[in-house]
Amino acid sequence: MLLRTVSRAVLALIAAATLGAQVPASRPPGSNAAPSAAVASDPLHAAGRSVTISLLTMGNGEQVWELFGHAAIWIHDNTTGRDTVFNWGVFDPRQPNFILHFLKGRMLYQMGGDSMNQLLYAYRYFNRTVSSQQLDLTTAQKDSLLHLIQINALPQNRQYLYDYFQNNCSTRPRDLLDQVLGGQLHAASMTVSERSYRWHALRLMQGGKPLVVGVDVGLGEPSDRPATRWQEMFLPKELHDAVATLQVRDSTGATHPLVANEQVLYQSTRPAEPTAPPHLAPWLTAIGVVVAALFAWLGTRAGSGARGARVAAAIAMGLWSFLAGLLGVVLTILWTVTDHIFAHANENLLLFNPLWLVLAVLLPVYYLSGRATRATRAVALVLAGLCAVALLAHLVTLSRQSNLALVGLALPPALAILWAVVNGTQRSPRVSAVITAPATQPVTPRRAT
Repeated sequence: MLLRTVSRAVLALIAAATLGAQVPASRPPGSNAAPSAAVASDPLHAAGRSVTISLLTMGNGEQVWELFGHAAIWIHDNTTGRDTVFNWGVFDPRQPNFILHFLKGRMLYQMGGDSMNQLLYAYRYFNRTVSSQQLDLTTAQKDSLLHLIQINALPQNRQYLYDYFQNNCSTRPRDLLDQVLGGQLHAASMTVSERSYRWHALRLMQGGKPLVVGVDVGLGEPSDRPATRWQEMFLPKELHDAVATLQVRDSTGATHPLVANEQVLYQSTRPAEPTAPPHLAPWLTAIGVVVAALFAWLGTRAGSGARGARVAAAIAMGLWSFLAGLLGVVLTILWTVTDHIFAHANENLLLFNPLWLVLAVLLPVYYLSGRATRATRAVALVLAGLCAVALLAHLVTLSRQSNLALVGLALPPALAILWAVVNGTQRSPRVSAVITAPATQPVTPRRAT
């Protein structure tokens, strides 16, 4: 069970790169419409005076890439009745070196277009809410927005380098709207919240415990910096809420709401999205304490010299060390060779680092042969010390990362392993010595005289 959970957590570190992604193949059966990665040469077909422009917000779904929702811009031609929905969440898994780019954090996404009928059919099928906010823009602002979308639709501009927090399907329409509004959306959204990228990620991914723990392990210190409302608009719902309350100023100096009216085009039956991240510390610390108690018990039994107890201790502690080392390798790679900048500067490397793999090799040698005692104890001391440093950093308020729950998971087992190898005395199997009493010399009877 432990192996399966931690293995899924490792995979979740990589899956975190898909936050906010919209998979183009995710179409309902029976739909004749496939999402179009290539927008027609004249996608906007009308001047600003004859169109209605709305911001569409789609609710969360079941898949990892659907947990953060989706956003799009809806252009309705009031003369012809034609609808075009533009979004920036399309990617092609057949592109060259797709997996390599995915792992390195260099995903190429692109702009795509659908009709409103296609979009509503898909979101009804997947039971995801769709809401529309009609924007009260001037004719000049509409013309400007249509022109910006046309520029986005050019073949040389259609693709962009995706970033799950800073450049995604929600920030793209946000930036376009802010540009046509002369920066008013940005100016009204610079207040700093008490929430962070990690806070939002864990909040929306908490449905799967291995997934949320894996993402928590994989995100580094940059994800814990307090976010402004502008930055929080990487989430479509946050963009929706900001637009809903925005008062914009026109050329005369008068202000009016940006949203003329709002309507729900489809209401899903899903529960409302969570409003706060899960409390990981209690149950992660409980797991850490239980594992530590098991290691201490095995270490005590192994110290008696029974071979079965030594084998059990070597397997249990070695497996934990191997998995901790594997996590450390993943975290090191994410920091050093990928562009996942929110996985950089990760203090979880104090808890899980490649040095654990060395201990995973030393522990079987120590328990099964009685050798490498000094090296095993030295490595165990260093690893427990690093975990203690992670806790101390929180106690003296030097830590800038929200990882106290993970300290509760990692520190108790590290201390238990250190205690087991320092206090355990490995002995070779005892050989019973048979002590034979010296034979008594026969007494020669004396002849009587």
